[in-house]
Amino acid sequence: MRKIGSLETEQQARNFVDYLLTQGIDINIESSGDQWSVWVFDEDQVEQSKAALADYIESPEAVKYLSAPLQANAIRDARIKKARQDVKKQVDVRETWNRPFTSRCPVTSLLIGISVVVFLSMQSNEYENQVRQALSICSFNTSGNMISYDTRLVDVREGEVWRLVTPIFIHFGLFHILFNSVMTYQLGGAIEMNRGSIRLALLVLLTAIPSNLAQFYWSGPGFGGLSGVVYGMFGYMWMKSQFDPRSNFYVPPNMVFILIGWFFLCMTGMVGPIANMAHGFGLGTGMALGIGSSFLKQRRKST
Repeated sequence: MRKIGSLETEQQARNFVDYLLTQGIDINIESSGDQWSVWVFDEDQVEQSKAALADYIESPEAVKYLSAPLQANAIRDARIKKARQDVKKQVDVRETWNRPFTSRCPVTSLLIGISVVVFLSMQSNEYENQVRQALSICSFNTSGNMISYDTRLVDVREGEVWRLVTPIFIHFGLFHILFNSVMTYQLGGAIEMNRGSIRLALLVLLTAIPSNLAQFYWSGPGFGGLSGVVYGMFGYMWMKSQFDPRSNFYVPPNMVFILIGWFFLCMTGMVGPIANMAHGFGLGTGMALGIGSSFLKQRRKST
């Protein structure tokens, strides 16, 4: 804060304060003996304020100065209104983090919970086939190592539309369920805390459906797992952190390295049969949503 000069009366000082406020400059006045000192908060506005003060001292009765109080009061009222709205939007962080994770992030918890229940159910030979038949993208018949199915997705066409999503809850091994659960907890929890449960649920649907369809038409119905959605959430957060700095998303470089590295490692076939098309379409869809939403936000601000 820097002093730029003085005015003779309090009324002159207040009129000058009001005028600069209408110009987007905040200043402060202080009584110093028989004069009023003028202080500017922003160093970048010092020279502009000095020039304005010189003009004001030369003709303090000009119309633009006499009409300034009315405009300045309107600006102050608008600031007070905004401050009240901001207070209403504030969240008590201590209260939020004291709540259990299932309460703070119900969608993320549901994704992990259903996946774990399904995984445990599939450990029983009695229920494994029933669970897979109910949740796979289409019903199928097995004969040895061969799987026969109808590529027209008859079950979905007949109303079982949930099959477009439910393969994400099928997992085939302990590492599979653990890896996807941990990544869903981290990524899904971050998105849900930042964007809310509804937006996370929409993101899950928008990444699960294309990744499941892509994997089905590539290799058939014998796939499952949250990894397509995980890569969708990762792609969304990654792009938001790059193109929307105010999104509050941050993806650590080591996470980018791990997930992109795992993505390409899976494509080599060295880690066994992996739903690579689900990974690719999930990642691509999430990235597109992250970039698209960032540019739409910037466009709304510029109009």
